[in-house]
Amino acid sequence: MSRAGASQVKKEDRLFSLILALVSSREGLTKSDILQTVRGYSDVYDFNVNSALDKMFERDKSELRSMGVVIDTLELAEEEGETHNIRYSISRNNYDLPDTIRFTPEELTLLNVAATAWQEASLSADSRHALTKIKSLGISANDPLIGVAPHIRTDDVAFEVIEDALQNELILRFSYLKPGQSQPQTRTAAPLAMLNWRGQWYVLAHDLDADAQRTFLLRRIVSAPQRIPQRTFPRIPASYAQQLEQELVERSLANKATITVISGSDAEVRLSSLLDVSISGTKLTFGYSDLELLAEELASYGDEVNIASPEELKVAVQRRFQAVLLAHSESGL
Repeated sequence: MSRAGASQVKKEDRLFSLILALVSSREGLTKSDILQTVRGYSDVYDFNVNSALDKMFERDKSELRSMGVVIDTLELAEEEGETHNIRYSISRNNYDLPDTIRFTPEELTLLNVAATAWQEASLSADSRHALTKIKSLGISANDPLIGVAPHIRTDDVAFEVIEDALQNELILRFSYLKPGQSQPQTRTAAPLAMLNWRGQWYVLAHDLDADAQRTFLLRRIVSAPQRIPQRTFPRIPASYAQQLEQELVERSLANKATITVISGSDAEVRLSSLLDVSISGTKLTFGYSDLELLAEELASYGDEVNIASPEELKVAVQRRFQAVLLAHSESGL
């Protein structure tokens, strides 16, 4: 690989290497020391000014601090104002687990398995932070469970691209088809958080065209998102995932559906398991965040479900039945 090319070292490996370097250095390391010697930086360092590499280092410092890692800085009295000579280090006193907390190898293994389960399909910022922290604690884990963690995946075409945009503060352009529209709209947005809520993936993003935050359902993104080249969108530190979840919860509390189901049916079994469902015999009342998604699900149960309210939900389900009937009529079935 050319030294001028992009590093092939994964982000979590680079962060891990940075932690080890800063913990093991007695005198601390300057930024130049880090860029020249730490894996993930050194393989693309070429002794020339590289603003992209500088920004990568600044983002990595921020990520380590968000993990709770205290990075100490030392500026010698005779070099005040000479930022290139600032030395960075991690004190073991600040980084090691508190004396009151102890994990057994078995517990560390389970934590590692839980984090690894999310690694490929990600919520990945949190999962990779967890893996990096666990590995760098220096506590060995039991071998039997290593390699058996499940991978939580999704078929949404936009998932991996959005996850990468979250990691690297990128801006994406994609086609989004809202319910009731015949043609998708082009949206330009910077993802802020991604969340699986009640079986659906949502992304909170800053919509650059509207200059406001918007929530998108991943399954309604109908094109492969494209990165806007040479542009990033620095995120103001905030609990975006929590904000997204709260938004969806509030929608669910504001919208209630009441249906009746056939006793013993698949619809009764599945819909009765919803977290917030109120059950009275075969009558079920529950909240929902997206009417079209709910209509799609209820329509799949056919005559096992009868909708009492709201009226717009009944209309949405009937519209789906009519579309199926029309499709079969046109095909001659």
